[in-house]
Amino acid sequence: MALDRVHSSETQLFYTGVRIPAIQSIQFSTEKNTTDVRPLGDLSYGERILNSNQTAAFSYSNIITTGASGQDPFYNYQLSQSGFMNTTSYGFNIKDFAGQNTITGAYLSSYSLKGSVGDFVQGESAYVGDVVSFDASSAISFSDMSNDSFSVFKPKNIAIVTSGSMASAGTGTISTAALNIQSFDLSIGVSRQPVNRLGSRTPDFRYPSLPIDGALNVSFLKNSVTGIDMGPLVIDTGTIAIELKDDTDSTIMTFV
Repeated sequence: MALDRVHSSETQLFYTGVRIPAIQSIQFSTEKNTTDVRPLGDLSYGERILNSNQTAAFSYSNIITTGASGQDPFYNYQLSQSGFMNTTSYGFNIKDFAGQNTITGAYLSSYSLKGSVGDFVQGESAYVGDVVSFDASSAISFSDMSNDSFSVFKPKNIAIVTSGSMASAGTGTISTAALNIQSFDLSIGVSRQPVNRLGSRTPDFRYPSLPIDGALNVSFLKNSVTGIDMGPLVIDTGTIAIELKDDTDSTIMTFV
C-alpha cells in the first residue's frame, strides 16, 4: 500500500479559509485531563473520568510580511480595539498530504515579536483551544502548491517612540542613530479563565485574566560615555511604539 509522505515544506496553515504565508513552524498537541477512580476495596484504579476544561495547545511562528497584514490573527491584536484582551476565539486548519487537522475554539495565550537590524522580523503566537480533529478526505496534493510571493522586510533602523510626558517634551524617541539599537524582543502572556456550562467538559468562553503584562527587551551598542538618556523607557509612562525603518529612514512597520 502506497503512503503519502508528509514534509514540512508542504504543510499549509489556514485561518478562515485563507492561507497564512511565511510559516516557519507549527506545533499542536492535546492532553487529556482525567481523575482516577478506585473502587472501594480494590488495589488499582478501575476508571478514569474526563475532567472539564479539556484543551488543545497550538502555536506557530512566521516571518512578518509587509503585504499580508490582516490575513491572520497575528495582526488582529494590533488592529482591534481590545488588543490582547480580545475574547474572540479562532479556528485554524493545518493541511498536508495526509489530511487536515482542525483546531477550534482557540484563544490567544502568548504573543512574541523579535527583530534585529539586517534580519527578518519574526513572530510567534500560541493558543489554547478546545478540540483537534482530523479529516483524511481534506488532504492537499501537488496541485494545491503555489508560488505566491510576499514582501519581507529587514529593518535598517529601529526607533522606539514613547507617548508620555517626556515624548511631548521632545525626548521620547530613541533610535539606531542615538543608541545604535541592534535588536528588540517583545513578549506578552495572556492567562485565560475557562467558563463552563453545567455538564459540559468544553469551556464556552476563555476570558483573559488580569493583569496582562508584557516585556520589551532592547539591545544596543553604546558609543559614548555620557549623553545617553534612557529616561523615556525607564521612567516615562504611556504608549511605546516600535518603528522599523528602511535605509531611507522611512517607517515600514509599526508595532504598538
